[in-house]
Amino acid sequence: MRFVIKEIVLWLKNNKVRIIEFEENKINVITGDSGTGKSVIIDIIDYCFFASKTKIPQEKINENISWYGLKFYINDKEYLIARGALTENRKVSSMYYFSPIGEVPQEPFQNISDTELKNVIEKEFSIDSNVVIPYSGRNLKAGSKISLRYFFMFNTQSGDTIDHSEVFFDKQNDEKYSEALHRIFDLATGIDSVKNILIKEKISNLEKDIVRLERQKTAVEKEKNAFDANLREIVRKAKEFDLITNESRSLDNDVVNLKMIISNATSINTSDNLKQLEKLQKKKNELRFNIRSYSKFMDEYNNYIHLKSTTFESLKPLEYLNEKFGELIQHPDLSVLMDILDKEMRKIKNELTDKRPFDMNLVGDIKKLKSELESIQKEIDKLPIRKKSFNSEVEKFIFIGEIKAKLELYANGEQKDFSENDLQKKQEELDQLKSVLENEIVDRELVIRLLEELIQKYLIESSNALGIYEGYQPVFDYRKKVLQLKKPGSLVPSIVGSSSNHMFMHICFMLGLHELIIKQQAPFVPSFLILDQPSRPYYGEDRKRKDDKKSWSQIPQDDRTKITVAFTVLNDFITRINQEYNHSFQMIIFEHIPQTIWEEANLINVNLVDNEFKNGNALIPESMI
Repeated sequence: MRFVIKEIVLWLKNNKVRIIEFEENKINVITGDSGTGKSVIIDIIDYCFFASKTKIPQEKINENISWYGLKFYINDKEYLIARGALTENRKVSSMYYFSPIGEVPQEPFQNISDTELKNVIEKEFSIDSNVVIPYSGRNLKAGSKISLRYFFMFNTQSGDTIDHSEVFFDKQNDEKYSEALHRIFDLATGIDSVKNILIKEKISNLEKDIVRLERQKTAVEKEKNAFDANLREIVRKAKEFDLITNESRSLDNDVVNLKMIISNATSINTSDNLKQLEKLQKKKNELRFNIRSYSKFMDEYNNYIHLKSTTFESLKPLEYLNEKFGELIQHPDLSVLMDILDKEMRKIKNELTDKRPFDMNLVGDIKKLKSELESIQKEIDKLPIRKKSFNSEVEKFIFIGEIKAKLELYANGEQKDFSENDLQKKQEELDQLKSVLENEIVDRELVIRLLEELIQKYLIESSNALGIYEGYQPVFDYRKKVLQLKKPGSLVPSIVGSSSNHMFMHICFMLGLHELIIKQQAPFVPSFLILDQPSRPYYGEDRKRKDDKKSWSQIPQDDRTKITVAFTVLNDFITRINQEYNHSFQMIIFEHIPQTIWEEANLINVNLVDNEFKNGNALIPESMI
């Protein structure tokens, strides 16, 4: 993306306008004393591009400004954006002025909303509703549109970052930007594309649809199995009650038979069978009762015969006495008694002897009854065999109604049958998209190796400033998004010391990264880079006291040489990008170094901006306040 900052425009409250100009395809150096507002320019650019918070200081800067403005080229257009100053409570302004032709007004006024302005700028950044966060985080939601502000992390190296040993991108102390970096890196470097994002989104949606359809299939099958189990239970009962035949082994045939039972329910006549069965059962019960009665009577008669036999046995002593009486006792009274007993015995004997033995036909009668019972049972057996029977006709028709209800549920279940064709189509579409994605997607490892090769080129150009790390190889940790150096032949990266080496690693990394982006023709990252004092390690910028900082005359020659090496690498990068890629690139650097550094080194791509910031010259010159 061609992106050139043409002017920083500041509208002061005293109606004066401060304009700072920059050039395309140049290293625009703003150099001078500390406290002159050089580094605030990063914050002003960030603020104009919709920052929700800012580090713009109130003293000397915001207290004197009514509007902040930025004039820039983006692709083939020239725009100007202005934003109202911070309030007294340091709240960001919601007032925006926009000129689609880059016109700088005498005094800006609100003529566009931030939403409308974002839509205009996002279009130039190739950002639309399809450029979305690929996966969720604590602060970012998957599928939400990527903010153009996230891509500016590739364009700045603030003072807190440029010589940091473990952080290579700005704003990594902000969780939202830290999450965003890992989610947009592939898109920014051309590893991924919007086309692939759309394919991945379709794949994700298809996978969700397939999961939903498979769940639906499982539910339908489960429901169908439940219906089948219910139907089988009804069929079993129907067969037990002999409503349908036992010969069928197919559930579908059983269902047909059940439906016939229902359709013929009003015409079913089971009364004749029931009456015949009841008649036979009654006859059967009567025969069984008679058999039991005859058998009981025969048992009692056998007892009677036994008793008769016992009675006769008891009379035998009387016969003996009667025969031997004359020999034993001779007494008239006793003789009379014996005569009476004899007469009574004869009378009893005659009574017993004259009775007909009426048990002669009992066995035959019982046999006849049993034969008749057997015949009745045969008649009963001719009727339908029933494992169970209804207590009444009402109970039977209630059961038939239950069958009808179950069959209606079964019919509804059949209507909800799962469409296997839908699932198959989704799966075929998913396979096709995965095949397209496989052909389109760039191998991430190959891109990372290319990035390391590009970084290696700039490390070689910086070798005179790397000391013991000269000849070391770059290793990009994709997971952490940091650059490391590895000794040739070593398996693991080294622990690099010295803020000077860290600064060179940051510069080489950023140059390699931007060359990769241009080489990949990735459209989202603007082609500019802002560096906040690369000479920081040599000036002692990290010291607590401002008066403890070194002046240029105090910088050792070796450190001056390293600063010259750094600017030479940057200068040659501009030339390479212009010549090899026919692409424009712009750098803005805030420094303390004198212009003799690039003049003596004959660095033709370095441009001094607005003279040096010293002796009253500053972001807001004393003469303008």
